[in-house]
Amino acid sequence: MDRHQLPAQPLVSVICTCYNQASYLNAALDSVVQQVYPSMELHIIDNGSTDVSRKFILAWQQKNAGKLPIRCQFQDSPINYCQSFNRALAQSSGDLVLDLAADDFLHPRHVAEAVKRLKETKASVYFCNVLHLYPDGRTRAFYPVDASGKAIGPVPQGDVFASVVERYRISSASLVLNASVLKAAGGYDETLVYEDFDLLVRMARDQAFVYGDLLGVTKRVLPDSFSRQQYRAGETRFLSSTLRVCDKIASMLRTEEEVQALKFRLIHETKHALASGNFASAAGFLKRYPNRRLGDWRYYFYKGWLASGWDFSRLYAWWRRRRDL
Repeated sequence: MDRHQLPAQPLVSVICTCYNQASYLNAALDSVVQQVYPSMELHIIDNGSTDVSRKFILAWQQKNAGKLPIRCQFQDSPINYCQSFNRALAQSSGDLVLDLAADDFLHPRHVAEAVKRLKETKASVYFCNVLHLYPDGRTRAFYPVDASGKAIGPVPQGDVFASVVERYRISSASLVLNASVLKAAGGYDETLVYEDFDLLVRMARDQAFVYGDLLGVTKRVLPDSFSRQQYRAGETRFLSSTLRVCDKIASMLRTEEEVQALKFRLIHETKHALASGNFASAAGFLKRYPNRRLGDWRYYFYKGWLASGWDFSRLYAWWRRRRDL
């Protein structure tokens, strides 16, 4: 059997990582056992929580032990998220892998739809639409939807490399990946602070992506979530990781379209680094901007902003808070 070909009923490994998210664990873990797809295993990682997450996980495991294989790992103190995930990935037996955040939860048909689409197309990576859930109860779909819940407008599929380099056109919260492909790629890059951008570009370089038109994952948008820390004033860990991913992308480029996609990404990251007052990071993005021409007005505009040292980080932080109200 081709290593990318799935068996008749592939085993799906769900890896759920928790850090002080006890209040959301029930929804996340219950959504796994409520899947209509039967062949699954669950790996639960408590990454050094200081709340009651560990106690909850042990109680939940005991209650649901007969429903599917469950394996728990408890860290005494937090470690790098990518490293924690890779440990569970190495112990997993699934043909497919799903990374579930402990504050997200799945639609009952999410895994079944993923398996169906991957088998139909022989793609290596599945993704779908994601429903963003805000603390006040508001919701917003990652891809705008019509009254029936179907995405409006085109969604990238197949070769999505240029798309994911240029913009956040795919929500990593929805990914279901061929385990052999992910393991062969080394899993998540443990030298990075966050994994999703790097994972998307590395998978997209040589693997086909397939879309399922389902709001398969509900993702909570929380003010203290990991993803919300990227463009905070004085916070350079995330921007440093993004710089490293951009360096990786530069070594992968094959077409002029991809070069233009990287240029757009570098300008996007420069803008947010400058707006958040992270000037050293902004300088790093501008330094990597390829093939500079006089027509690249955004490059020269942001270069001027960098030279001026204008700090709008407080206004930018206010704007980001207002945007999510």
